[in-house]
Amino acid sequence: MQDNWLRMSAWKHNPGELDFQQRDRWFAGQQPCHRYPRDRAITADDILLGWSQPEKLITRETKVLAFGSCFAEYFIRFLAEYGYNDWQVPAERHALCDERLLFSLGSTFENIFVIVQQLRWAFGEFTPPRAIWFTKDKAYFEATEDRREKLRASFEDVDVLVITLGLSEIWFDNASGETMWRPILSQAYEPARHTFKLAGAAETVLAFRDLDRLLETFMPGTKVIFTLSPVPLLFTFRDQSPITANHVSKAILRVALDEFLFSEDIRARNWYHYFPSYELVLNLFDNPFESDNRHVRPEVAAAILDIFSAAYTDLPRDPGRGEVEGETSQLRNRIRRLENELVQT
Repeated sequence: MQDNWLRMSAWKHNPGELDFQQRDRWFAGQQPCHRYPRDRAITADDILLGWSQPEKLITRETKVLAFGSCFAEYFIRFLAEYGYNDWQVPAERHALCDERLLFSLGSTFENIFVIVQQLRWAFGEFTPPRAIWFTKDKAYFEATEDRREKLRASFEDVDVLVITLGLSEIWFDNASGETMWRPILSQAYEPARHTFKLAGAAETVLAFRDLDRLLETFMPGTKVIFTLSPVPLLFTFRDQSPITANHVSKAILRVALDEFLFSEDIRARNWYHYFPSYELVLNLFDNPFESDNRHVRPEVAAAILDIFSAAYTDLPRDPGRGEVEGETSQLRNRIRRLENELVQT
């Protein structure tokens, strides 16, 4: 009885019809079909497939701004180290805030909603209410008209924006209907006014669309390089493990970004690009993070920046900076060979 249950029924077919008992290959589609790497170490070229650009977006004359999570700072420091991005952005201090002008706060903007918010403010579409913008050091940032004008002028002058997306967990100010930079200070918290939410993929796509509208209106032709930060959440406001919450947060961003980038109208414009720093860090290195389990080890960051440079800048590649990736790949291959030998014995 069991043998009959396992046995597949014999196909009956007429001459000229498909014979499903004949061995055939799966249909691979009319678009390119790429097999996931197997029986070898994953390389940077595997991850960059489909994302590399024929033109170098960044030269010594290119004016670049980076916004997003703390990972965005790596790109600006890397360019400055090699004498790139040598242009003046406004710098000043205000009596109510020790932070320099908004550009020094680039790592403050950890989600796409507050990044879009800065463009709306710069170009006069939004006036922030008092006490919704605070820096990581808990300092109040006052949105003065002078700061807004300097921000607008610099946005109009920039050639390339590097936007590093960090998280999907956001805090919302119900009174103004706006996203806050981060959680509100304890002494200013009002339960009915300040609420936490997880921004979903559809909502995030709309934010990307709003970004596109602003660039088309006020900064046409500006190139944007999106990256997804590999740095995990510091904590989650959801009632679950911060590890699982982090994966959800990153997945939402990656899905929304993919939907936006592969929209027909967006692809036709060729303004937007993606550098897979998130995928590179997690797939090329077995132990990419420092002891805090959050920040990328310096040698890993150096290797990622070298890959970024080769993909987007005309800076000659430094062979020494790719050593970490090569050593990791060799180690993985050696471990795999040893595992195979153990299985065979």
